[in-house]
Amino acid sequence: MRGIITSFLSVLIVSVIWSCKEDSSELTREDEERSIISAYLDSMDLADIAAEDTSGIYAYPIISNPSGKSQNEGNVLSIFYKISVLGGQTIDVYDSLDGDTIVVKQGAGAIYPVGIDRALAYLQEGETWGFVLPSHLAYGSYSYSTLIPEHSIILAELSLLKIRSESQVLDDELQAINRYVEDQELRDTVSNPYNQPEFLPNGMVYKRLSPGSGPYPSQDSTVSITYESNYLNGVVVHRAPAAAPFEFVIGGAQVISGLESGVLKMQQGEEALLIIPSYLAYRESAQVIPPFPEIYEDLVELEVVPAYSSRIAPYRPLVFEIDLINVN
Repeated sequence: MRGIITSFLSVLIVSVIWSCKEDSSELTREDEERSIISAYLDSMDLADIAAEDTSGIYAYPIISNPSGKSQNEGNVLSIFYKISVLGGQTIDVYDSLDGDTIVVKQGAGAIYPVGIDRALAYLQEGETWGFVLPSHLAYGSYSYSTLIPEHSIILAELSLLKIRSESQVLDDELQAINRYVEDQELRDTVSNPYNQPEFLPNGMVYKRLSPGSGPYPSQDSTVSITYESNYLNGVVVHRAPAAAPFEFVIGGAQVISGLESGVLKMQQGEEALLIIPSYLAYRESAQVIPPFPEIYEDLVELEVVPAYSSRIAPYRPLVFEIDLINVN
């Protein structure tokens, strides 16, 4: 049955495209896509429940939860999704089988495609909605392998599992950081010398691992460091090894604020551990759906998303092990 429906839809969509071309040579792509979407909705008996908004997104509820928390209480969303090309393949499914939800900040320009960002605004906690995204709100002229042809109309099924404010996110992160300190036995100076961890007022944790003997950096100092950064689960995010130390100017807005704050506490020659909550790191970062590395690379090259977003997921505390090798 599914194959029959797919074949029927393919014939229907092709017929609509050709009829549009015959009716008017001046029809825009948006006009043609609107006709294709209308035909699809009719074929799926969704025409009476799917509403088009002013941007061109078509939305319809699948699972409603009128008593669910609304996004007036926060816009950090934990979601699952399924996305497909209309008349084509399933691009990606992210659901409970994948473990953790995807966490995004809605309405901050931090989700790609932009149509998914706008679509998420419809949902209350506990709801699932279906959406049809015209190509200009999906991937536009971008194409990826055979999965996403250029100017694809996208079907998205989005589930909103949890809504939090950024203050609630910070509270959750501080609890996770405290658990990390306990689990890693960072207070045990025999197993983990040198000093006890210091819990800073801004939520960071600073622990000296070995002492230095040189100057402390100050505003406008140029410092050179080597480091390894990780998530709390141990996944390595980035490295600057001894063969290629990283240099930056204190106060030059060249690094995340948490890294700069931590380095200011260090002495030249010192090795230290810094644990940084996300609000002092990359906050909401930028979430690409689907989060395929090749798509991130393409979008970074096209300057659609920042380079760090390919490494740093939204709202992730970071652990830095740092050597401060030079202060000028």
